[in-house]
Amino acid sequence: MVTWRSLYDPELAGEPPSRITWEIEAQAGGFSKLTAVHDQLEGSPKTAASVSGAGWMMVLSGLKTLLETGRPLVDA
Repeated sequence: MVTWRSLYDPELAGEPPSRITWEIEAQAGGFSKLTAVHDQLEGSPKTAASVSGAGWMMVLSGLKTLLETGRPLVDA
C-alpha cells in the first residue's frame, strides 16, 4: 500500500492524499495477476479524474514491459 499525491499541479497537490493497494495473486502456469486498487478518492475529485483511464494504463503498460523485457517502456 502506498499513499498517492499528485504534486505536479497545484490544484491536485491541494487535495487530500489517496491510497493505492497492490494485490498480487499466483495464477496457473507460473503467472501472476496484479490488481491495482486506487481508493480513498472521495475528497480528491481532480485526482480521481486525472488517474482514471490513460494515466494508470500508461503506468501498468510500462511495468509490464519492464518485467517482460528488462527495459523501460519509455527511456527517461
